[in-house]
Amino acid sequence: MLALGVFLNRLIRRILIAYFLCLSPVILSSSAHANEESFEMILELPLAALMKLEVTTPSSTSQKLEDAPGTIIVITKQQIEERGYVNLLDLLQDLPGIDVNQKSVEEYYNQVSIRGNVGNDNFLIMQDGMRISSPTGEHIPISDNFPLYHARQVEVAFGPVSAIYGAGAFTGVINIITESAKELDGMQISSTVGSDEYYHNYLNFGESLTPRIELKFGGHWQSSQDPDLSKTYTREFQDVDALDTSNNIFRAASAREDFVAGTNSYSFYLDLDINEKLNFGFTRSFLSHPTTTGVQPKNAIFDKDADWNTLIQTYKTELKSSFTDTISGNTKLSYSKYTTLPSTKFTNNFANFNAFKFARGRRWQLDHKVDYKTNGKHQLSGGVTLQSFNSIPKTTDLPSEYDPDKEAGDQGLFHIGTSNTLPILFFEQDFQNYGLFVQTQSKWSDWLSSFAGFRYDYDSRFHSTFNPRVGAIFKYKDSTNLKLMYSEAFLAPSTNLAFSHFGTFTGNKDGSNRFISDFFRLPNPDLGPEKTRTIDANLTHKFDENLVLKGGFYFTMVEDQIDIVSGPSNSEFIPGGIITSTSTAKNVGRLDVVGADVTVEQAFNWKNKKLNYWISYSWVDGTLKKLGGVTSNPPVTAKNKIKAGFTFTYLNDYFITPKLIWVDETNHFVEDRSEKVSPYALLNLHLGVRNIFSNSKHWQAMSAYLSVTNLADVKYFNAGGGSNSFGSSPQDPRRFFLGIRKSFN
Repeated sequence: MLALGVFLNRLIRRILIAYFLCLSPVILSSSAHANEESFEMILELPLAALMKLEVTTPSSTSQKLEDAPGTIIVITKQQIEERGYVNLLDLLQDLPGIDVNQKSVEEYYNQVSIRGNVGNDNFLIMQDGMRISSPTGEHIPISDNFPLYHARQVEVAFGPVSAIYGAGAFTGVINIITESAKELDGMQISSTVGSDEYYHNYLNFGESLTPRIELKFGGHWQSSQDPDLSKTYTREFQDVDALDTSNNIFRAASAREDFVAGTNSYSFYLDLDINEKLNFGFTRSFLSHPTTTGVQPKNAIFDKDADWNTLIQTYKTELKSSFTDTISGNTKLSYSKYTTLPSTKFTNNFANFNAFKFARGRRWQLDHKVDYKTNGKHQLSGGVTLQSFNSIPKTTDLPSEYDPDKEAGDQGLFHIGTSNTLPILFFEQDFQNYGLFVQTQSKWSDWLSSFAGFRYDYDSRFHSTFNPRVGAIFKYKDSTNLKLMYSEAFLAPSTNLAFSHFGTFTGNKDGSNRFISDFFRLPNPDLGPEKTRTIDANLTHKFDENLVLKGGFYFTMVEDQIDIVSGPSNSEFIPGGIITSTSTAKNVGRLDVVGADVTVEQAFNWKNKKLNYWISYSWVDGTLKKLGGVTSNPPVTAKNKIKAGFTFTYLNDYFITPKLIWVDETNHFVEDRSEKVSPYALLNLHLGVRNIFSNSKHWQAMSAYLSVTNLADVKYFNAGGGSNSFGSSPQDPRRFFLGIRKSFN
């Protein structure tokens, strides 16, 4: 009891100190360092030594990066801090092979394309091996809802990983590895202020309560009004009338509000580890963003109270066991829930009214894995997965908020514009998945190792699927590493994609006394999964300890690619109504993508100065071959990209990092992809100082930062999201951020 009292007293004291410190203006901090000694050790690592880092994502088993199956990029804690990565989107924007199109889609805010395959649902996001992205595979926003303040490293595995993780690991897996309680050994706080009323604060705490019990937790809060783009992009944001789909005025230009809206986000995590065997974990993340994101002014009313609200929370229990010196096991039980909150609303462009949305997905999952190692040269892993899902897909436009306390069929809601005549349909789904995987890795000699594995899944909706992965790793001395791989994966479409339906009625009737709707997105319960096959080659060559060349080539074929297709009128989906124009999600054909990435990294070290630079070039090309012979380019993807930067460090305490992103013309998201988004070059700057008061006993662990995005204040565009959206979506002008961070040990 005495020990507990001492701990609580220390915790309360630290929280109070953090509270008062956060009241003062300060910058962004991507990750804080509680243990300065361990950080110094990281700073001293040569580039070649980074290949020896332990990673877990490619095989769900800890191993050296150079031995891991697949193409993996690891971003360390040091790089997160010195490059100014606040959230996952910041990090992805700087990586080769990835296209990030920001503020372009009203529902999920940003679009991410990995290796020519667009979709925020095409890859898994995990934290310490626990999935924290949507449990049922919905498109979700990727922004400040995935912060990096607690990250020790971020592992990005490219290509299909369904052989290990099942559905959803289609284009890759991103795993945020958090610092341990021992590494934290205290509390970190940070506060940031910036342009357009930007605020960002976080607290991160970790401590060993007893020799066998470790606790860590943290959270962040962010808000911003976002820039008024109408002042920078006057042509795109002309003071025009808002029109419905029949080009009738429903809000005159004189009655429009300013083109300003904001974002809000928060997250929280807690992790309790007992005797390094039993772990309890919890994460919760929330993001609110405007529903007018990326929408053309003629199709939107800029209502500051109309926003899209996404909440994801996950609970996990993990038990590790060792049966013998060679056999170990791991069992995970998790529950995850995704919600588009009932408060989500927007001004519908069919008529002048507020429409509400709701969606919910839940997953219960049990994983059991066994590892068998023999004499350090061979390893056999296998496991089973049991999953049960419940989903209420994204609803159509609702006249009032969905009541979560009622069953889906008891809402008593009617389509807007039908005089409470035509009831709204809800497509609640229950389904299961059962998986089995086996993987083997063998080291045959100093220069040759191999891996092979497969996963069998049975989905109650789509029946069975078999996904293999095989490859070999060739090493020449300690300088050259070549990986050759073939892998397959499947992507089960989310219930939101299969059953998404939206549109409204005009209030008018035809000659048959049917209510008329100009447009409706129709569900497609027969929508099938996508299947991908990928050949991947990855080469790493170390010229010396501080000069590394990385190159990769891949060919990917996606069968049964899903796209949104226009359709004819419909009088059957909603009895009593006639829909004059429709669209629906369909399996439309095959996507072939070929690409290559080349990265050079080099470090220079002097007595008290260091310079690290990196430059990457990415090339991607492909063809979407639709049924009927129609072809187009991969959507939301630039053929050429260059991403570069350098970090100059003085005395390990002062650093400056300018970064350049050049993106070639980009394909549109809409069906007609012959038009392109113009190329652009973007310059960002991040600089800081650690240990500001190095001679002060109490304040030496304080750091300060300055970040400038779009330093040259260029006008540039990202690919838009659809027919009502900008084809080329305007992006933020120059913005400034300033802040501090403090560690308490």
